[in-house]
Amino acid sequence: MRIDQTMDKIADENKTYSRKDLYQLFLVEKQDLSDSTFRWILYHLLSTHRLYRIGYDTYSVVLPERLTEYHPFYSDKAVKIMRKIANRYPDIAFTVFESILLNEFLNHQIAQNTIFVQVDKEVSSVIFDYLKEELHQRVLYNPTKKEFERYWEKDSVIVLDLISQPPVSLTEAHEITIEKLLVDIVAEKCIAETFSPSELPYIFGEASERYLIDLRKMNRYAGRRNRTAIIRKYIDGSR
Repeated sequence: MRIDQTMDKIADENKTYSRKDLYQLFLVEKQDLSDSTFRWILYHLLSTHRLYRIGYDTYSVVLPERLTEYHPFYSDKAVKIMRKIANRYPDIAFTVFESILLNEFLNHQIAQNTIFVQVDKEVSSVIFDYLKEELHQRVLYNPTKKEFERYWEKDSVIVLDLISQPPVSLTEAHEITIEKLLVDIVAEKCIAETFSPSELPYIFGEASERYLIDLRKMNRYAGRRNRTAIIRKYIDGSR
């Protein structure tokens, strides 16, 4: 199938396309085009930055200037925890996420915060012991879903093993990136417990409209977490 020929037809930088529009254009080149093949084409074009998703069911061949790099705005408690770990263990790799970071993407806001500290597996138990002694709040270590539901309380700190080779921030070592955030909300059971699964399409849609997302980095990380299919489902705009 000649993808380039179809892309030449949509080179108008001032026009946007819906998923249906794009399907009809590719259908001209391949009349027996299946939905699964089209989904692969769409994901390939997004991954190689030949096409951009600029809103719900809205695509363009140019990247809108309004998209910016994601930088999480942490609560004071999360910042305090981050600084404690970094000062005490400067050589340990870790990332901090907290559930209220999702509020900018959600219809139904999260009122009860949970702070997640993802640490290199070899030393995660060390960090757990350290935080257990330092903090005056609930600290859990790699809890099961049942343990999380039973022992969770407001502002709990959850220490989890950090999956190797995650997408990392180039400016702030311990900040979570948008690529990691989007994968973790479907891959980490404890994180998924903090919001309704019905919000996932909205989260991905809002994130795609607001921030630059490196789909190659996200796809590699999703592959390491065995979540490639579900990430593709949401990132290409399908519901």
